[in-house]
Amino acid sequence: MSVEALIASFYEWQSPGEMSARVDALGDLLGNDAMQRRGRAFREAFIAARFARTAEQDQVRLLHETNDGVTPDFEVRRGDYCNRYETTEADVPGRRRQLEYRDPAPPGIEPMIFTSLDVMVPYIQGLVAKKASKPYRDCTGLVLHLNPPMFSFQPSFRTTQMREATEPAAAAFREVWVLRDQGVLLWKDGSFVGQVHDDF
Repeated sequence: MSVEALIASFYEWQSPGEMSARVDALGDLLGNDAMQRRGRAFREAFIAARFARTAEQDQVRLLHETNDGVTPDFEVRRGDYCNRYETTEADVPGRRRQLEYRDPAPPGIEPMIFTSLDVMVPYIQGLVAKKASKPYRDCTGLVLHLNPPMFSFQPSFRTTQMREATEPAAAAFREVWVLRDQGVLLWKDGSFVGQVHDDF
């Protein structure tokens, strides 16, 4: 399939496994462009497929934006029940990933591979607060995808720090999830319900 055909296919109902396979195929075609503007659907589908698998959903699809409100990024379905979710990605603050992945990279652009929890917590608070301020149409929850490379080397994340980081979204979304590896539901109907483990 072509890049255009693969991107179009993300907006059709499919199993999480099917979407994951299409994401991999698109990543092979895009190469470093997956981290550029052209790769937006790739990144959203990557998160949607992983979340659908984590939340044990039968099917998943991306959603097209509409003109009658703010549309969430994707929708999942299990049986007769459908739910919509918005995504946001937390990377190392100040990282210029688009420039890192440009070929060739501009002079002086070095990969940022480390940050601290003290930096990440307020940064995540700002990200989720921005999402919480938008008037989404029929949106069940927010999925925060953690991307900082440093978590590959220091995976332990204290539950209290993740609670603090995501609390600004708790009143705006019925569910707030954090996804790095396995994924975990942190907030449900305004109450903190998550316990963060090393493989979250």
